[in-house]
Amino acid sequence: MKKIILPILILLAAVAILSAQNPQRCGFDELLEDRKERFPELVRKTNEIEDFTQNWITQNAFKANAREGEIITIPVVVHVVYTKEEENISDLLIQSQIEVINEDFRMMNNNVQSIPEEFKSITADTEIEFCLASLSPDGLPSTGITRTKTDVECIADIFTVKDGPKPRLFYDHLGGKDAWDTDSYLNIWAADYCGTVLGIATSPPVLTPEEDGVVINYKYFGNNCESASSYPYHLGRTATHEIGHYLNLFHPWSDCDSPEGDFVEDTPWQEEPYEGCPSHPQNSCNSNDLFMNFMNYTDDACMSMFTNGQKMRMLATLDGPRKGLKESTGCILLQEKFPFDDDAIVVYPNPAQHCIHIDFNATIDGDVIVELKDAMGKLIFRDIESSRSFRSIDANALSNGVYFVTFEAGKRRITKKVLIAK
Repeated sequence: MKKIILPILILLAAVAILSAQNPQRCGFDELLEDRKERFPELVRKTNEIEDFTQNWITQNAFKANAREGEIITIPVVVHVVYTKEEENISDLLIQSQIEVINEDFRMMNNNVQSIPEEFKSITADTEIEFCLASLSPDGLPSTGITRTKTDVECIADIFTVKDGPKPRLFYDHLGGKDAWDTDSYLNIWAADYCGTVLGIATSPPVLTPEEDGVVINYKYFGNNCESASSYPYHLGRTATHEIGHYLNLFHPWSDCDSPEGDFVEDTPWQEEPYEGCPSHPQNSCNSNDLFMNFMNYTDDACMSMFTNGQKMRMLATLDGPRKGLKESTGCILLQEKFPFDDDAIVVYPNPAQHCIHIDFNATIDGDVIVELKDAMGKLIFRDIESSRSFRSIDANALSNGVYFVTFEAGKRRITKKVLIAK
């Protein structure tokens, strides 16, 4: 067992973690060290949670490699806090982010086949899903999205010193947005970090529940394949990484000669974080490294898996310090689903440049045949997927013009027109 004493990360946005020209993948470790100094009593509380986690894993070891079919659905509220309209991200982009995290946590991501053979046996379907909350804390119907226009630029980086330092993002009266009940909802804030960091998250225990959750720089929120400024973090996996922290996962690297680690048995020792898109194998601590793990720092396109051991930590967290999420009624009223008709499928952006994204609003049983043809009827693309796993069509090689996307499920066939304009 890897051993390390890690105190809690309190969700405070950091000022100038890195320069705007070099945004950091994740601000977890730096703020963790800062919280150690500010709140030394967190060591005891963290140790108590770790003892609970390890005992739970021992008692439930049979779940690591099993798919029990008991899916935990976590209600999510997304707080969009913006000064400029470009920061006021769309409902479709938010929905695409929910789709991405569902695919990643359920091992339905479209790059799962790229996982090296030696790691496939430890690749986990975590049996955790997410939904945009359909009920607010006061019991009213909700879209699971709040929008707040603020006069505070770079609000994710801004603190007030009154009664503080206090991050303004999490408080209505400071220009941000109050969290919904953090025991019952995963709160995600989408806001402007002004280039310092892509995302940040809390892990249990939490001393300031009003600041508990995940913050994502709006530029890296969702499957944003049309945004050149988001590349190579444009596929929504900043949220996957940060939610891993929120559910008590840590980065998988440490000094090979130290006793430190991430508390997970099946993640190989790794000396440094990996960035970019390495080729397998990469070796640092006398074993091949798991650089494609969602808790590493690789590009979005090169992240592809959680391990069984990481799954166990997250399930333990949902039976322990974050049990309220498992018991929440925030998703009890499911959002109305369209029948499989023209309104069931949204194709965007339109016009498109780099990719054609597809949002399925319908509950579609079985496979969906997706075809892309040009104006002359020539077949450009064809795939057969479930509506849950299909995400986008690469449009980089397409010439400008009109194309038609056809969807076929059973005896029903729907065609959508899309314009490529570069």
